[in-house]
Parts: sequence; structure tokens; C-alpha cells
Amino acid sequence: MRFVDSRYNRQELMPQIGSQGQRRLRATSVVSIGAGGVKSSLLYYLVAAGVGRIRIIDFDRVELSNLNRQILFTTEDIGRNKAECAKRRLGLLNEEVAIEALPQRVDEGNIDALLAGFDVVVEGGDSLAGRLLVNRYCVKTKVPMVHASAQYNYGYVLTVLPGRTACFECVFPDLPAGHGGSVPVVGVATGVAGVLGANEVIKLATGAGSPVTDGVLAFTGFQSDFRFVPSPRREECASCG
Repeated sequence: MRFVDSRYNRQELMPQIGSQGQRRLRATSVVSIGAGGVKSSLLYYLVAAGVGRIRIIDFDRVELSNLNRQILFTTEDIGRNKAECAKRRLGLLNEEVAIEALPQRVDEGNIDALLAGFDVVVEGGDSLAGRLLVNRYCVKTKVPMVHASAQYNYGYVLTVLPGRTACFECVFPDLPAGHGGSVPVVGVATGVAGVLGANEVIKLATGAGSPVTDGVLAFTGFQSDFRFVPSPRREECASCG
């Protein structure tokens, strides 16, 4: 096989992707709610892979304490909007991807307008209420949702295929609302969770492999352990039952 140098050559050499899978990636649109720690590595790899269109929604501004894990940002970005900084940084990585930044908070009044028309939703609400709101939107509109999260030195990823697999509320029916304070986390954990999330999006876009559904793929960094924890769809689920 003659070597042909191109941006996507190495992944096109994969039989699971090839040139057809690359075209599917280019035709895929993704909306990411948030541009923080997990989304930093997730968005990096989606842009590097050549996903065609990405919308980044984040109302927050960069703080010094973000920089141990939110690798999209530098010290010079402190005080600036995260979505806009992420767009600028990711544009330097791959100018072929159409990237849009919206410095807004997703709520009941604007969720339909902000998320409509995208093939995949990457959930990243800053509260349990926000996550449930996005989950219910995806269930209603039948749009696949990828959720990845990390804290301390562990994390997980799951994918929701509405109408076919367990939704977020099926998997986490009893999550506490939380106090909204600072959560301890090792930066590497958010990176791992983000990479796993990007892998889920790439599988959905190309049709290669099997998404993590009806449960979570969880990891613990200090114990170097990965395992799948099953959680089937619940008929009594308030979101999708």
C-alpha cells in the first residue's frame, strides 16, 4: 500500500473507518454543553478527527483553578469566556471544522433553539437539573446523547440511544442535587473521561464498534481499573419510561 500523507491518513487506514467513515465524520454535527475539563480532551479529539460541525455552549469564564484539567485554556485566557476561548484554540488545530461558540447557559426557555439540528448531543450540565433537562430533550427528540464525567480520580462514560437504551435518568435515578461547590479532581481523570466520550461520538458517527449503552464504562485512576457496570432501561423512568 502506497503511503499518502494527509490529516486523516492514520484513521482512514483503520478498516473500521476508512474513507467512508471519514466522510461520515465530516457530515456529523455535534453540540457540546460545556467546555470544561472533560470537554477539553473530548473536543480536542473530535476536532482532530474531522467532525464536520461543532457548537460549543458555555456561559462560564476561565479561572486559574481550571487550568489543572481544562487543557483548552492558558493563563492568558483567565477572565475570558470558555466557549469563545475553546473555539479559538480548536480552530488552530483544524481549520476544516466549522466551530461555533455560544456564551450562554442552557435552560428550559432556550434548549430547543440551542440544540436543534445536531446529530449528537454531548451533555455537560453544571447541575443535576441541567443534566436531566438535556436528557429529557434528547429522549423527546430521539437525538443520541453522550455523557462523560469525572471527579477525584475516577470517572465514567455512557451513551443514550433514545427509545432503544437506558437514558441518563434510568442509569442514575437517585442522584443527589449536590451543593454546587468545588469538586476535588485530578486533571488526568477528566482527560480520560473526555477521551472515552470522544470515542463514543466517533463510534456513533462512523457506525464502527458498539457504544457504551445500558450502563456505564467506569474507571478508577489510582487502582488502574476499568469495568462496565450494567444498568438496564427502567419502565418506571420519569424521562423515558
